[in-house]
Amino acid sequence: FHIVGGEMEFIYISDGLYRINLIQYFDEAQFQNPGPDPFVTVYIFRNSDNQLMSTHTLNLSLHEDVAYTNIECAINELQTSRVFYSADVTLSPASYADEEGYYIVWERCCRNEGVKNIINPSNAGMKYTLEFPPLMRNGKIFKNSSPVLFKPLSDYACINQLYYVEFTGTDPDGDSLVYSLVPPLNSSAGGIAVPTPQPKPHFPVGFASGYAANNMIPGRRPRRISTKGLITVKPSETGLLVFYVLGADNR
Repeated sequence: FHIVGGEMEFIYISDGLYRINLIQYFDEAQFQNPGPDPFVTVYIFRNSDNQLMSTHTLNLSLHEDVAYTNIECAINELQTSRVFYSADVTLSPASYADEEGYYIVWERCCRNEGVKNIINPSNAGMKYTLEFPPLMRNGKIFKNSSPVLFKPLSDYACINQLYYVEFTGTDPDGDSLVYSLVPPLNSSAGGIAVPTPQPKPHFPVGFASGYAANNMIPGRRPRRISTKGLITVKPSETGLLVFYVLGADNR
């Protein structure tokens, strides 16, 4: 299997108790690789000085196939599964009160060697990050959860045909959300399968010739995303191409 996407969530449950979720999407056609890991370890760092605050183990709790929007378009070469890791963790709000907030990091290598738009994909890993604000402000618990982002997708774009999909999410706190396309992040240790997550600065992958952050999927209409999360593209070439979506709340 190859990991082809994913996201993280940070959810307030009660004062001092939070849920961290990590969702991965796998290309199941690449069966020569092992399946999903039984657990993952995420690291929390402080924004102001990149100090490691804590680590947490998330256990595999769900592994399911993702259905196509139109089942008549399903093909065996493109079969995606959704893998869900989760843990409830105890964090002292007083210890996570720095005004600049915190970020969670998880890393894994490597990418599918068939990816066309980045350099040396089979030696380039993935780094997922999630930022969250201080858990205490002005002496009071600050209740905030991360956005819940896009629904799992198994559909594909076709050459020279307009393709669009909503990557819109929801925010449990009612905050408005904005979206942007950003360069994919590389893991910290090249071809090491499970590297130790590292703090900022985060480094993007290198784009192959002819590709760039504003042209990750080229075409008559290159891949774009609106501030409301609508992705459009009219691809001019076939192949496997990587892109990242950044979702942020406006609080």
